[in-house]
Amino acid sequence: MKSYIDIHTHRPSGGTDVVSVFNQMLQESSLTFSDLFSIGLHPWYADQVSLEELSVLLDHTSMQENLYAFGECGLDKNCKISFQKQQEVFELHLEKCLKYRKPIVIHCIRAWDEIIEMTENCSTIKILHGYNGSKELTTRLLKKGFCFSVGEAILNPNSKIGRAIQIIPTSALFLETDTSQFPIQAIYKATAIALNIGEKELREQIFENFLGSMSAGG
Repeated sequence: MKSYIDIHTHRPSGGTDVVSVFNQMLQESSLTFSDLFSIGLHPWYADQVSLEELSVLLDHTSMQENLYAFGECGLDKNCKISFQKQQEVFELHLEKCLKYRKPIVIHCIRAWDEIIEMTENCSTIKILHGYNGSKELTTRLLKKGFCFSVGEAILNPNSKIGRAIQIIPTSALFLETDTSQFPIQAIYKATAIALNIGEKELREQIFENFLGSMSAGG
């Protein structure tokens, strides 16, 4: 049986049947590279590290063999950080993803037009973390080549993603726990039910997506 893939978590799942990508925040001092990880500067903290320092830090972490992706990073119109600063930071992450051939894990709140525009010519694997969009938005993003990482929201069948999940091809799908108290197994189970497919089939497909994202990057 293929492992459960938890593509984005702040609390790595235990158990031998789970592969977790531990999200690390660049502005924090307690960084560890012993496990598979992603790393980036979240838009909430985009003003806490200069672009020059951020570039050096991303270059440094690119040398770590356990680095899976850059991020989470992105744009958030609900936070107080200058939107121009957020865009500059996000653009730098995109440049490093292309340079080092890594996926990018994207945080987006109310900035879909800008995310689409900024990634238009980006050939890296683009993973929308914590995705909970409508059918209309999902259709638009599918046409732009995004992948979707779905989390705790899928446990509510009346959520936007609960209604939109069926139009996402499983080849473009990842699952995550983020900061949820629910285990990744529960998210897989709810997703399989929503898609009306077997959980084994879902695990195998997401495992293949994961392997594909690593080979496409490196």
